[in-house]
This record gives sequence, structure tokens and C-alpha cells, in this order.
Amino acid sequence: MYRNELKFLINARQKCLLENRLSKLCQRDHYSDAQGGYWVSSLYFDDYRQSAFFDKLKGLQERRKFRIRIYNHQDDVIKLERKIKRGYVTEKSHIRLSREEYEALISGDVGFLRQKDDDVAREFYISYQTRYLRPRVVVEYRREAFVYRYGDVRVTLDSFLSAGVFQNDLFSKGCQIAAMPPEQIILEVKYTGYFPDAIRNIVQVENIHRQSISKYAKCFVVSI
Repeated sequence: MYRNELKFLINARQKCLLENRLSKLCQRDHYSDAQGGYWVSSLYFDDYRQSAFFDKLKGLQERRKFRIRIYNHQDDVIKLERKIKRGYVTEKSHIRLSREEYEALISGDVGFLRQKDDDVAREFYISYQTRYLRPRVVVEYRREAFVYRYGDVRVTLDSFLSAGVFQNDLFSKGCQIAAMPPEQIILEVKYTGYFPDAIRNIVQVENIHRQSISKYAKCFVVSI
């Protein structure tokens, strides 16, 4: 199912304002820790032409990316995700990996994906073999996420975006380089169907404008 995805750049003051408003109507994401947030780490893949990066720069209306994602640097949830973007709507699908499957995949042994009856696994395997899809950059940030119970709405605030340099393993400690100034925060609003007025009114913060923001592209640039 395709979801609408709106992105904005905000500052620390605007973030505090939004947190205060959202906390009165929304629930925190189940990944959240005692401080109300969690770390998201993603290993992005790209082909030999770096299509995911250049398609973004060209502004192509339809784009797709593959990534492996974990939370809070733990291996209890490892997702191989495919993200397809058409204009301002996105579709995300994933398959869960075990730690052993993850280790096999990043070492180049992707044969096990052929045994899985799953579209994401099948497309990743074909792209790996035919388009030389390989790990490109580790993207990491601190996320605070809010879920609105009366609609399929999710609002996230992402801070401290950084790229792992010379790193193609989510569980190894590599050199992290900031991909954005620390005072900049990425606000994302995702919803399916309609945008509830209650949330629309909350995110109408002064002097913010919708933007096209790619965490992968920002981190790719600082990592090369």
C-alpha cells in the first residue's frame, strides 16, 4: 500500500514545540527508550551505476532503494527493506533476516534468498546478481516517533544524521561523519488515505516548508 510522505527541515525550537503538541494526542513508537527515542541504523545498497543516488539527483518520479535496517544497534530485529517512491507517495516492503542470514548477505552469500517465497528477497537477489547491487553507506540517526491512534498516521523527528565511512557492517563501529548540521532536524509525516485535521494543525509550524530530502543522498555525499 502506498503512503503519502511529507518531509520538512526544522530547528530545535520547532522540534520542542512539535513534541509538546504531539505528546498530547499521539503515542510514542514501541521502539522508544526511556528518553522517548531510539537509534535507527540502515545499510543502503546501490548498483554499479549508483542509480539510487543519481535518480534522486535527477528528480525521477519513480525510484527504488534497498536497505538493511536495525534499531538501537541490536540484532533482535533485522529487516531487508525495499522502498519504492512514486512522486510524493511511497511503498515499503520488508522481509526479516536472522543474524546468520545478515552475516551471509554482507559477506556476499545471497543464495539463501532464492529459497524465500518473498518478492523483496527475489528482487534483491536478482539485482545483486545482475546489477552488482552492493553495500554503499551506513546511515544513522536518532528518531522520535509519534503514532496517531485514529488514523494510519506517523510523525517522526530525526536528529544527528551521520554517515559511516569505510563501513559496510551495521554491527561494527566505524567512523561516523555528520551529514547535516546538528541544529537541523528532519520532520516526516506519513499517512495513508486522508490527513487528519488534528495532525495537520499540529505540524503547521511557522516558517517550515515541504522539501525533498533523502537521508541516503546526504550521507552518500559525505562518505565519498
